Amino acid sequence: MKSKNARPERKSGKVAATGAEARLPLVPAYVWMASMPISAILGACPRFTGYFAFFLLASFGLPLAGLAFLRNIYTKGQVETFPLFKKFLGYSLILHYVSSALPRIDWSNAGLIREGGTIYRFLLSLIPLAAGLVLFLIAGRPRIHAALGLITEEELKDPALRRKRRAAKKKGFLGSVIEWVDALAYAVILVVLVNIFVFQLYVVPSESMVPTFLTGDRPFTAKIITGPRIPLTEWRLPFARLPHRGDVVTIANPRYPENHRVDPKKYLAQVVSMITFTGVNLDTLPDGSPKADPLVKRIVGLPGEKLMMVDDVLYGRTRDAVGFSRLEADRVWSRTDLWKEDNGIRARIAALPIDEKMRSTLGAWDERKTAADPAALAKANRELGASIDRRLALLGPLMASYEKRELPVARSDIATIRDEYIRDAGGSGSLNAFARRGASAEDLSASLALGHSAQLRQSLRDYAAGWSTGEGNAYRRGSAVLSLFIKGNTLARIDRDLSLIGEGSPVASFGSDPVRMSLLKDAQELFIYLNYFYDARNFPEFPEGGSFLGPQEYFAMGDNRYNSLDFRFTTAQSPRSLDPGDPVSIVYASSLAPFALERKYIEGYALFRIWPPSRVGAIR
Repeated sequence: MKSKNARPERKSGKVAATGAEARLPLVPAYVWMASMPISAILGACPRFTGYFAFFLLASFGLPLAGLAFLRNIYTKGQVETFPLFKKFLGYSLILHYVSSALPRIDWSNAGLIREGGTIYRFLLSLIPLAAGLVLFLIAGRPRIHAALGLITEEELKDPALRRKRRAAKKKGFLGSVIEWVDALAYAVILVVLVNIFVFQLYVVPSESMVPTFLTGDRPFTAKIITGPRIPLTEWRLPFARLPHRGDVVTIANPRYPENHRVDPKKYLAQVVSMITFTGVNLDTLPDGSPKADPLVKRIVGLPGEKLMMVDDVLYGRTRDAVGFSRLEADRVWSRTDLWKEDNGIRARIAALPIDEKMRSTLGAWDERKTAADPAALAKANRELGASIDRRLALLGPLMASYEKRELPVARSDIATIRDEYIRDAGGSGSLNAFARRGASAEDLSASLALGHSAQLRQSLRDYAAGWSTGEGNAYRRGSAVLSLFIKGNTLARIDRDLSLIGEGSPVASFGSDPVRMSLLKDAQELFIYLNYFYDARNFPEFPEGGSFLGPQEYFAMGDNRYNSLDFRFTTAQSPRSLDPGDPVSIVYASSLAPFALERKYIEGYALFRIWPPSRVGAIR
């Protein structure tokens, strides 16, 4: 007597596979298998590479493996391998899509195919994908399984019984391993799809967003509303909501060039990062250090606007506005004085760019800049230049005897720097010997050099006479005034040195002269103000002239304004004129080069912190 729960005997595979319904998957299977080599042939090959070889292997190898499965099922009657064929099919769809994308990315980034060719090859890759998805759906229908004899009519009508008997079926060791691997693979695929289309976790790599984010914080980023990307392409779905001012966004770092050497590695790194929930980062620079990618920044400028920052204050204007006005909302987000944060946050910040004393120094120079009259400063500088000329004329041959007496007992670098000034004045370069040194001019060496070179004396006259009113906006005025301050300080120090030389004062006594020491204190503060903080607190109107941010352009900055490599800066420093209106402007090393954030680089909206537990909360 049979048990009530005994599984009914199934029909033989050979017989089951001969019915019309059992053979229903054959036509879509042949279409799928034929479409792969055909798409590879139609796609052509502008350059044979390892990526293309992998694509060919997948395009011809997968159909051959599929034919072997079908032969076993429909010719040899081994219908029990049909579920294995369905698993093979699912993985083949992903493998073929990825293999077709790699040479396409390679050729596109190498300039071997244009956009039209990229689109054409992408559409070809969709044909096997679409055919395979149809086959996958058909192969998963219970009625097909019943027609093949894999399940009974009773199981066909009762899904619960079907699940119960599937769970009770003995799989053996190998079958259990395959099932676990299969479950893990599908979980990975699900995680990747969720990360691509719905949400993703990122690790904040730096302190550019302190205190909103600390290094190592993990923001939860919604991607479904920012037009998720189509995997392994540059195309994306439309934005459900466009960015607003104040939104915190994750950004694919546009500083890293997309090219055929880095793209495949980048995509692999993204997948590994997704499935490990940001635990593993394979996307590194050539020296092995991790890339700052993606970035997390705040949107501060919108399409149709231009921006400007002056002494920590962000201004904006639109095309129909008369001038710039302060963006009041930015006060809520921007942070400069991190020393004011509470003890819990401050203890976790590695770098505090400024303290209370430096804030007082910067504030004092801000006030002096605001109160200054550029024309009056320029006049004072010209008078200092004339005073230096008169002193040099009076000193004449005394300079040589003074040097002979004092240089042997003075610092050795004074003579070295003196000779550099002389060489600079006699060189063919276009930069003024004094302007190029900016706020780091060495006054005693310059004073001695002036006694040796008529060309250097002319350079000093040009330096003292050069200026501009800084008309146009607050940034231009502030830069012009600061340039005049630095010039005036350098000229005043040289004038004081020549006065001391005329009095016969030994070099050793210069350090105790109160006038000179006061000027040196100002020189040190101006050097710090310009070289350490000016670009972090100021940038000129962007975009320049009559241009405004385009329809798909934004501007993003870090909340930690003094420690953020954001869209204000490039990664390399280069000489920059502080006052472009002055042909003999102070020059300093700057990385300031504002550029727009294109919408295509925005990956998602950071909505709240999910890690560490002590900082879980909504992002404001």
